[in-house]
Amino acid sequence: MLMRLLILLGLSLCATAPARAYDVCNQTSYIVHVATGWPVAGGVAIQGWMRMRPGECSEVAGDVELADDQPLYFYAKTSDAYLGGVREWRGTMALCVDEADFEVVANTRCAALGLASREFIVREGDQRDRTVLVGPDDFGTHAEVAGIQRLLQSAGYPITAVDGYDGRGTDRAIARFMTDAELTTRPANTALIDALESRAMTRNAQSGMTICNESDGDIATAIGYRAGEILQSRGWWRLHAGECARLLAARIETTNTYYYAERINAATRRPLNGGTDAFCIAPARFLAEERTGCTERGYATANFRRIPEPVDGGVRIMIEESDFAGPRRDR
Repeated sequence: MLMRLLILLGLSLCATAPARAYDVCNQTSYIVHVATGWPVAGGVAIQGWMRMRPGECSEVAGDVELADDQPLYFYAKTSDAYLGGVREWRGTMALCVDEADFEVVANTRCAALGLASREFIVREGDQRDRTVLVGPDDFGTHAEVAGIQRLLQSAGYPITAVDGYDGRGTDRAIARFMTDAELTTRPANTALIDALESRAMTRNAQSGMTICNESDGDIATAIGYRAGEILQSRGWWRLHAGECARLLAARIETTNTYYYAERINAATRRPLNGGTDAFCIAPARFLAEERTGCTERGYATANFRRIPEPVDGGVRIMIEESDFAGPRRDR
Protein backbone atom coordinates (compact mmCIF):
# COMPACT_ATOMS: atom_id res chain seq x y z
CA MET A 1 0.00 0.00 0.00
CA LEU A 2 1.10 3.51 -0.60
CA MET A 3 2.08 4.27 2.94
CA ARG A 4 2.26 7.64 4.59
CA LEU A 5 5.47 6.85 6.44
CA LEU A 6 6.98 8.65 9.37
CA ILE A 7 9.34 11.61 9.27
CA LEU A 8 11.79 11.97 12.12
CA LEU A 9 11.60 15.68 12.82
CA GLY A 10 14.16 15.81 15.61
CA LEU A 11 17.85 16.46 15.24
CA SER A 12 18.98 12.85 15.55
CA LEU A 13 22.33 11.82 14.14
CA CYS A 14 22.58 10.64 10.55
CA ALA A 15 23.67 7.06 9.96
CA THR A 16 26.69 7.70 7.75
CA ALA A 17 27.80 11.32 7.97
CA PRO A 18 27.72 14.33 10.28
CA ALA A 19 24.92 16.70 9.40
CA ARG A 20 25.57 19.84 7.35
CA ALA A 21 23.21 22.65 6.54
CA TYR A 22 20.19 21.34 4.65
CA ASP A 23 21.00 17.64 4.99
CA VAL A 24 18.55 14.82 4.30
CA CYS A 25 19.34 11.33 5.63
CA ASN A 26 17.75 8.05 4.59
CA GLN A 27 17.39 5.73 7.58
CA THR A 28 14.81 3.52 5.87
CA SER A 29 15.38 0.11 4.28
CA TYR A 30 14.45 1.47 0.84
CA ILE A 31 16.24 3.25 -1.96
CA VAL A 32 14.42 6.57 -2.18
CA HIS A 33 14.21 9.37 -4.71
CA VAL A 34 13.93 12.83 -3.15
CA ALA A 35 12.60 16.10 -4.55
CA THR A 36 13.31 19.40 -2.78
CA GLY A 37 12.01 22.94 -3.06
CA TRP A 38 12.53 26.42 -1.63
CA PRO A 39 10.90 29.84 -2.13
CA VAL A 40 12.20 32.11 -4.91
CA ALA A 41 10.88 35.14 -6.73
CA GLY A 42 7.93 34.02 -8.84
CA GLY A 43 7.14 30.81 -6.99
CA VAL A 44 9.05 27.83 -5.65
CA ALA A 45 12.24 26.34 -7.09
CA ILE A 46 11.78 22.57 -7.18
CA GLN A 47 14.28 19.93 -8.27
CA GLY A 48 14.44 16.15 -8.33
CA TRP A 49 15.25 13.37 -8.29
CA MET A 50 18.09 12.73 -5.86
CA ARG A 51 18.62 8.98 -5.43
CA MET A 52 19.59 7.90 -1.93
CA ARG A 53 20.56 4.39 -0.84
CA PRO A 54 19.57 3.14 2.63
CA GLY A 55 21.85 4.70 5.25
CA GLU A 56 23.02 7.59 3.08
CA CYS A 57 22.94 11.32 3.85
CA SER A 58 23.14 14.02 1.17
CA GLU A 59 23.26 17.78 1.15
CA VAL A 60 20.45 19.52 -0.70
CA ALA A 61 20.20 23.09 -1.99
CA GLY A 62 23.90 23.56 -1.25
CA ASP A 63 24.11 26.90 -3.05
CA VAL A 64 20.96 28.34 -1.45
CA GLU A 65 20.98 30.77 1.48
CA LEU A 66 17.55 30.97 3.08
CA ALA A 67 16.42 33.62 5.50
CA ASP A 68 15.43 32.33 8.94
CA ASP A 69 11.72 32.51 8.10
CA GLN A 70 11.98 30.71 4.73
CA PRO A 71 11.05 27.00 4.57
CA LEU A 72 12.49 24.05 2.71
CA TYR A 73 10.20 21.45 1.15
CA PHE A 74 10.81 17.69 0.81
CA TYR A 75 9.04 14.79 -0.88
CA ALA A 76 10.39 11.24 -1.23
CA LYS A 77 9.28 8.02 -2.91
CA THR A 78 10.75 4.55 -3.16
CA SER A 79 12.45 2.96 -6.13
CA ASP A 80 10.32 0.83 -8.45
CA ALA A 81 12.35 -2.24 -7.40
CA TYR A 82 10.13 -3.08 -4.44
CA LEU A 83 7.07 -5.26 -4.25
CA GLY A 84 3.73 -3.91 -3.04
CA GLY A 85 3.69 -0.50 -4.65
CA VAL A 86 5.50 2.79 -4.19
CA ARG A 87 5.92 4.15 -0.66
CA GLU A 88 5.90 7.89 -0.09
CA TRP A 89 7.09 10.38 2.50
CA ARG A 90 4.79 13.33 2.08
CA GLY A 91 3.38 16.27 3.97
CA THR A 92 0.84 19.01 3.33
CA MET A 93 2.36 21.44 0.79
CA ALA A 94 1.24 20.74 -2.81
CA LEU A 95 4.08 21.35 -5.29
CA CYS A 96 4.94 20.25 -8.82
CA VAL A 97 7.09 17.29 -9.87
CA ASP A 98 7.96 15.47 -13.07
CA GLU A 99 8.49 11.73 -13.58
CA ALA A 100 12.06 12.16 -14.91
CA ASP A 101 14.79 14.34 -13.41
CA PHE A 102 13.67 17.95 -13.43
CA GLU A 103 14.33 21.53 -12.31
CA VAL A 104 11.47 24.00 -12.40
CA VAL A 105 10.24 27.22 -10.84
CA ALA A 106 6.52 26.81 -10.39
CA ASN A 107 3.50 27.54 -8.27
CA THR A 108 0.69 25.06 -7.65
CA ARG A 109 -0.66 25.18 -11.23
CA CYS A 110 1.12 21.94 -12.07
CA ALA A 111 -1.24 20.58 -14.72
CA ALA A 112 -0.84 23.72 -16.84
CA LEU A 113 2.91 23.00 -16.95
CA GLY A 114 2.44 19.34 -17.79
CA LEU A 115 3.58 18.32 -14.30
CA ALA A 116 2.08 16.24 -11.50
CA SER A 117 1.34 17.49 -7.99
CA ARG A 118 2.74 15.94 -4.79
CA GLU A 119 2.39 16.87 -1.13
CA PHE A 120 5.75 18.04 0.24
CA ILE A 121 6.92 18.09 3.85
CA VAL A 122 7.52 21.61 5.17
CA ARG A 123 10.71 22.19 7.23
CA GLU A 124 11.17 25.55 8.89
CA GLY A 125 13.62 27.26 11.23
CA ASP A 126 16.24 24.99 12.77
CA GLN A 127 14.38 21.96 11.42
CA ARG A 128 15.61 22.83 7.92
CA ASP A 129 19.16 21.81 8.77
CA ARG A 130 18.50 18.10 8.99
CA THR A 131 15.63 15.90 7.83
CA VAL A 132 15.78 12.17 8.55
CA LEU A 133 13.50 9.79 6.66
CA VAL A 134 12.38 6.78 8.71
CA GLY A 135 9.71 4.13 8.38
CA PRO A 136 7.68 2.11 10.88
CA ASP A 137 10.96 0.34 11.75
CA ASP A 138 13.56 2.94 12.68
CA PHE A 139 16.73 1.14 11.56
CA GLY A 140 19.13 3.98 12.41
CA THR A 141 22.73 2.85 11.83
CA HIS A 142 21.46 -0.54 10.57
CA ALA A 143 19.61 0.98 7.59
CA GLU A 144 22.19 -0.06 5.00
CA VAL A 145 22.07 -3.75 5.96
CA ALA A 146 18.27 -3.61 6.20
CA GLY A 147 18.26 -2.15 2.69
CA ILE A 148 20.32 -5.05 1.37
CA GLN A 149 17.94 -7.50 3.03
CA ARG A 150 14.85 -5.87 1.54
CA LEU A 151 16.37 -5.85 -1.93
CA LEU A 152 17.31 -9.53 -1.57
CA GLN A 153 13.64 -10.23 -0.83
CA SER A 154 12.49 -8.21 -3.83
CA ALA A 155 15.03 -9.98 -6.05
CA GLY A 156 13.68 -13.40 -4.99
CA TYR A 157 16.24 -14.56 -2.43
CA PRO A 158 15.17 -16.11 0.90
CA ILE A 159 15.27 -13.60 3.74
CA THR A 160 13.09 -14.35 6.76
CA ALA A 161 13.22 -10.86 8.27
CA VAL A 162 14.36 -7.36 7.40
CA ASP A 163 16.00 -6.46 10.72
CA GLY A 164 19.26 -4.71 9.82
CA TYR A 165 21.53 -7.42 11.27
CA ASP A 166 23.97 -9.11 8.90
CA GLY A 167 23.64 -12.75 10.01
CA ARG A 168 24.16 -16.13 8.37
CA GLY A 169 20.84 -16.07 6.51
CA THR A 170 21.70 -12.73 4.91
CA ASP A 171 25.19 -13.95 4.01
CA ARG A 172 23.76 -17.10 2.37
CA ALA A 173 21.27 -15.07 0.33
CA ILE A 174 24.05 -12.71 -0.80
CA ALA A 175 26.19 -15.72 -1.77
CA ARG A 176 23.34 -17.10 -3.90
CA PHE A 177 22.91 -13.74 -5.61
CA MET A 178 26.66 -13.50 -6.30
CA THR A 179 26.60 -16.96 -7.90
CA ASP A 180 23.64 -16.02 -10.10
CA ALA A 181 25.29 -12.71 -11.04
CA GLU A 182 28.65 -14.44 -11.68
CA LEU A 183 30.45 -12.30 -9.09
CA THR A 184 33.62 -13.81 -7.64
CA THR A 185 34.08 -11.34 -4.79
CA ARG A 186 31.52 -9.58 -2.64
CA PRO A 187 31.19 -5.97 -3.78
CA ALA A 188 31.06 -3.02 -1.43
CA ASN A 189 27.62 -2.48 0.08
CA THR A 190 26.84 0.48 -2.18
CA ALA A 191 27.65 -1.55 -5.31
CA LEU A 192 25.75 -4.54 -3.91
CA ILE A 193 22.65 -2.38 -3.37
CA ASP A 194 22.85 -1.08 -6.94
CA ALA A 195 23.22 -4.59 -8.39
CA LEU A 196 20.34 -5.96 -6.31
CA GLU A 197 18.09 -3.07 -7.32
CA SER A 198 18.77 -3.77 -10.99
CA ARG A 199 18.06 -7.49 -10.56
CA ALA A 200 14.84 -6.83 -8.61
CA MET A 201 13.53 -4.42 -11.23
CA THR A 202 14.24 -6.93 -14.01
CA ARG A 203 12.67 -9.82 -12.09
CA ASN A 204 9.52 -7.95 -11.17
CA ALA A 205 8.87 -6.21 -14.48
CA GLN A 206 6.09 -8.55 -15.69
CA SER A 207 4.79 -10.81 -12.91
CA GLY A 208 1.89 -10.13 -10.57
CA MET A 209 -0.80 -7.47 -10.79
CA THR A 210 0.02 -3.88 -11.71
CA ILE A 211 -2.61 -1.13 -11.60
CA CYS A 212 -2.12 2.17 -13.45
CA ASN A 213 -4.10 5.30 -12.70
CA GLU A 214 -5.14 6.95 -15.97
CA SER A 215 -7.87 9.05 -14.34
CA ASP A 216 -7.73 12.81 -13.80
CA GLY A 217 -6.67 12.64 -10.14
CA ASP A 218 -5.81 10.41 -7.18
CA ILE A 219 -7.36 7.00 -6.64
CA ALA A 220 -7.28 4.52 -3.75
CA THR A 221 -7.10 0.86 -4.77
CA ALA A 222 -7.76 -2.47 -3.07
CA ILE A 223 -7.34 -6.09 -4.12
CA GLY A 224 -9.05 -9.42 -3.45
CA TYR A 225 -7.07 -12.66 -3.70
CA ARG A 226 -6.62 -16.13 -2.28
CA ALA A 227 -4.17 -16.59 0.57
CA GLY A 228 -3.94 -20.33 1.15
CA GLU A 229 -7.51 -21.55 1.59
CA ILE A 230 -8.91 -18.10 2.40
CA LEU A 231 -10.20 -15.36 0.09
CA GLN A 232 -9.24 -12.00 1.54
CA SER A 233 -9.26 -8.33 0.60
CA ARG A 234 -6.61 -5.73 1.28
CA GLY A 235 -6.26 -1.96 0.84
CA TRP A 236 -5.52 0.83 0.35
CA TRP A 237 -2.85 1.80 -2.19
CA ARG A 238 -3.01 5.45 -3.18
CA LEU A 239 -2.03 6.18 -6.78
CA HIS A 240 -1.59 9.66 -8.21
CA ALA A 241 -2.67 10.44 -11.77
CA GLY A 242 -0.32 8.76 -14.23
CA GLU A 243 1.20 6.48 -11.60
CA CYS A 244 1.40 2.67 -11.58
CA ALA A 245 2.01 0.24 -8.71
CA ARG A 246 2.52 -3.52 -8.51
CA LEU A 247 0.04 -4.63 -5.87
CA LEU A 248 0.73 -8.36 -6.14
CA ALA A 249 4.17 -9.69 -6.98
CA ALA A 250 3.62 -13.45 -7.25
CA ARG A 251 2.89 -14.98 -10.64
CA ILE A 252 -0.82 -15.07 -11.46
CA GLU A 253 -2.01 -18.04 -13.50
CA THR A 254 -5.83 -17.70 -13.30
CA THR A 255 -8.44 -14.94 -13.19
CA ASN A 256 -9.31 -15.63 -9.54
CA THR A 257 -7.89 -12.29 -8.41
CA TYR A 258 -9.91 -9.09 -8.03
CA TYR A 259 -9.45 -5.33 -7.81
CA TYR A 260 -11.37 -2.27 -6.69
CA ALA A 261 -10.73 1.49 -6.65
CA GLU A 262 -12.27 4.75 -5.51
CA ARG A 263 -11.69 8.12 -7.16
CA ILE A 264 -10.61 10.63 -4.51
CA ASN A 265 -11.41 14.31 -4.53
CA ALA A 266 -11.89 16.95 -1.87
CA ALA A 267 -15.51 16.12 -1.06
CA THR A 268 -16.36 12.57 -2.14
CA ARG A 269 -15.02 9.15 -3.07
CA ARG A 270 -16.51 7.71 -6.26
CA PRO A 271 -16.55 3.90 -6.50
CA LEU A 272 -15.34 1.78 -9.39
CA ASN A 273 -18.28 0.66 -11.52
CA GLY A 274 -18.84 -2.70 -13.17
CA GLY A 275 -17.76 -4.93 -10.30
CA THR A 276 -19.63 -8.18 -9.66
CA ASP A 277 -17.74 -9.86 -6.80
CA ALA A 278 -18.41 -8.58 -3.27
CA PHE A 279 -15.51 -8.18 -0.82
CA CYS A 280 -15.12 -6.41 2.53
CA ILE A 281 -13.50 -2.96 2.75
CA ALA A 282 -12.81 -0.40 5.48
CA PRO A 283 -12.23 3.38 5.39
CA ALA A 284 -8.59 3.11 6.52
CA ARG A 285 -5.89 0.57 5.76
CA PHE A 286 -7.30 -2.94 6.14
CA LEU A 287 -6.83 -6.67 5.65
CA ALA A 288 -10.13 -8.56 5.77
CA GLU A 289 -10.37 -12.36 5.67
CA GLU A 290 -13.33 -14.00 3.91
CA ARG A 291 -15.92 -12.26 1.74
CA THR A 292 -19.08 -12.78 3.81
CA GLY A 293 -20.47 -11.19 6.95
CA CYS A 294 -18.75 -7.89 6.27
CA THR A 295 -21.26 -5.69 8.11
CA GLU A 296 -21.31 -7.93 11.17
CA ARG A 297 -17.54 -7.69 11.39
CA GLY A 298 -17.47 -3.90 11.11
CA TYR A 299 -16.65 -3.66 7.40
CA ALA A 300 -18.46 -2.19 4.42
CA THR A 301 -18.98 -4.11 1.17
CA ALA A 302 -17.79 -3.19 -2.32
CA ASN A 303 -18.11 -4.92 -5.69
CA PHE A 304 -14.67 -5.82 -7.05
CA ARG A 305 -13.83 -6.53 -10.69
CA ARG A 306 -12.22 -9.81 -11.72
CA ILE A 307 -8.85 -9.41 -13.47
CA PRO A 308 -8.46 -10.27 -17.17
CA GLU A 309 -6.62 -13.39 -18.29
CA PRO A 310 -2.95 -13.16 -17.15
CA VAL A 311 -0.15 -13.08 -19.71
CA ASP A 312 3.24 -14.51 -18.70
CA GLY A 313 2.13 -14.62 -15.09
CA GLY A 314 1.00 -11.03 -14.87
CA VAL A 315 -1.73 -8.49 -15.61
CA ARG A 316 -1.61 -4.73 -16.11
CA ILE A 317 -4.85 -2.88 -15.43
CA MET A 318 -5.53 0.67 -16.61
CA ILE A 319 -8.15 2.59 -14.59
CA GLU A 320 -9.65 5.64 -16.31
CA GLU A 321 -11.99 8.45 -15.26
CA SER A 322 -14.91 6.73 -16.99
CA ASP A 323 -14.48 3.68 -14.73
CA PHE A 324 -15.98 5.50 -11.76
CA ALA A 325 -19.62 5.93 -10.79
CA GLY A 326 -21.22 8.68 -8.68
CA PRO A 327 -20.37 9.42 -5.04
CA ARG A 328 -20.04 6.40 -2.79
CA ARG A 329 -23.04 5.66 -0.57
CA ASP A 330 -22.91 4.00 2.84
CA ARG A 331 -23.31 0.26 2.56
